[in-house]
Amino acid sequence: MKKNFFATFLIAGLVIGLLATLQFKTKIPIAGGFPSDEVVAKQDLLKSFLDEQSYLQSRIVFLRKELAKTQDLIDAQTEVANFDRLEALKMDVGLTEVRGEGLEILLGDSPIAIRERAEVSDAHLVQASDIRDVVNILFASGADAVSVNNQRVIATSPISSVGTTILVNNSHTAPPFTIRAVGDTEIMLQRLLNSDSLPSVYEKMRRHGIKFEILKKNVVVIPMYNGDFRTKHINLVNQ
Repeated sequence: MKKNFFATFLIAGLVIGLLATLQFKTKIPIAGGFPSDEVVAKQDLLKSFLDEQSYLQSRIVFLRKELAKTQDLIDAQTEVANFDRLEALKMDVGLTEVRGEGLEILLGDSPIAIRERAEVSDAHLVQASDIRDVVNILFASGADAVSVNNQRVIATSPISSVGTTILVNNSHTAPPFTIRAVGDTEIMLQRLLNSDSLPSVYEKMRRHGIKFEILKKNVVVIPMYNGDFRTKHINLVNQ
């Protein structure tokens, strides 16, 4: 009786153990193709990508606006630079009135000279060469603008004579000759007061009594150039 009970108990235990073993070895299927944490990771990655794409797009828009502003600024500065260069060129050729501190120089014939009756070589007369010497000294001293009897003198201005008649820019002018210059008065004065710079003028002043006076002026006005322009060597430039 006891043997049968033990055998029955043993068989029951084996059956229960076998069933338990089969249950643990069986795989429970998971709904869907990916684990839930992997799905969340992919969603986070996609969101990060979309956020970065949106930022880059907004950055591109911002940089385009900045580029447009910079281009506008460059264009404006170029226009200003071109305008400044044009004004400088106009001043160089005498197309603008110049006003500022400067000198007024008076060159006059000797009181005993009568120009209409004098010989061309009369030492009592101011010659075209004397005026040219003074003008050249002024420009060499850095004068911004020079005029002779209100005739603006530029680099190509002729100062010549026909007999005893003085021509500036091919226009007749009579003594006394008032030469005005705008620029650094100290430098111009230093050069003009040096007799070695103007030997002919100082010699005529000492020996023949021509008038040579220099005045400093707070305001000197130099008019626009009204002479002819030489266009012989001007060429058109294709842009």
